[in-house]
Amino acid sequence: MIAQREVLAAVDARAPLVGEVMRFVHAHPELGHEEHECSRYLCEALARAGLEVEPGVGDIATAFRAVLRGVRPGRSVGLVCLYDAVPTLRDDGRVEPVHSCGHGPIAGGVVAAAAALADLRDELGGVVTVMGCPADEIHAPGTVERGGGKALTVEAGFWDDVDAALYAHPEFVDTVSLQSLWMRRDRLTVFGSRSLSGGDQAPLSAARAAIDAERPGEVMLERLVLDGDVEEGTALGVQCTFLFWGSSEQVLEERAAEVRARLPGKWQEGPLYQGVAPDPQLTAAVADAFHAIDRRFVDDPQPLPFATDFGNISRRTRAALIGVGREGGWAFHTDQGAKEFASDDGEQAGLTIARVLALAAARLSESA
Repeated sequence: MIAQREVLAAVDARAPLVGEVMRFVHAHPELGHEEHECSRYLCEALARAGLEVEPGVGDIATAFRAVLRGVRPGRSVGLVCLYDAVPTLRDDGRVEPVHSCGHGPIAGGVVAAAAALADLRDELGGVVTVMGCPADEIHAPGTVERGGGKALTVEAGFWDDVDAALYAHPEFVDTVSLQSLWMRRDRLTVFGSRSLSGGDQAPLSAARAAIDAERPGEVMLERLVLDGDVEEGTALGVQCTFLFWGSSEQVLEERAAEVRARLPGKWQEGPLYQGVAPDPQLTAAVADAFHAIDRRFVDDPQPLPFATDFGNISRRTRAALIGVGREGGWAFHTDQGAKEFASDDGEQAGLTIARVLALAAARLSESA
């Protein structure tokens, strides 16, 4: 196994990549499934580092796969790379892509980690794969229509031959998350009368009931659209998009069933975001990586109060959702957060991501 000091020296030599990649990603904010510039740039950066790059994998235009093969037999480790921006609604109605969730530091950290391991190829065992996963942000129009990139890469089979999946994200503490919510996006359509002079319109009743159905942390009415040109003989209609959350699939299903019973109409069930399933061996490897760089690892974190389609990856292969902490945390999904992630603190978080991923991947890629 490669000595930790060698891995850290290789990461330090590649440290400028963190800032370079981060600045490019921040300068090119793109919403989910529209990340053409960032995907192209990251593919080029990884190819220059010596990885075998395959863009547009799985019929996902902005996804990619970059493979680094060691000289010795070993296991396969996958690193999740993010690069989409947050859809931010402005006062004038515009939806602006803003990097306020830490995806710049994530991309910079992943590329620097992969480049450092490529520099150690002659000592590396197994295979390290960077999987570019678009569409992390759940409210982006492309994500709503096509689904999250991590779940889509699972469906395409890209994690089937991976022995360990690592996904690092800026957080409040250094940790591996043990629990996250389950989530599903369902859609309801209700059509009504073709006449303006009729009685109670079913779509209007459904719209009122949809608003009443919202429960913070359990049921979100994400979108409600009333439409219909009744003067031209088109029925008035309402389309509602709901997000359901639960601590388990059963709890989620119970909440969805309750809303469906209150709102009759045509329902369309969306893809499921599964809760994360941590692996003890991977958690230990990540904890050891944090200890190697003199950071305090929290082994009993609070459950994540949101859902991530990394949970789908963790149900396909062994996985670790890594939090990289900062004192005081981050102002996620705000303009202040965008400033924080573009600052020196953001670059430092990216460097920590690079160190932890490189250390853990070098260890986990060794033969059992």
